[in-house]
Amino acid sequence: MRIKRKAKAAEAPDRPLPSLPQLCTEAADHVARARIALYDESLDTDQALIHLDEAIACLKRLWTHGRARQAASGPSLRSA
Repeated sequence: MRIKRKAKAAEAPDRPLPSLPQLCTEAADHVARARIALYDESLDTDQALIHLDEAIACLKRLWTHGRARQAASGPSLRSA
């Protein structure tokens, strides 16, 4: 069974990324909504998976944000 996700508007590449706290809050909100969908009386697994997918998307944007900041700051002095 394939889960249908709501189509989200594509983010414009020139649109500034949300702040780190906003991304973390959005990801946490989706995880909380997934838990509610699983543990309330309806046990809506499809909705829970959709929220978990959205949380993963937020974390990917967070990773992208970090990579962009790292590239902007130049080479790192950290050793491997």
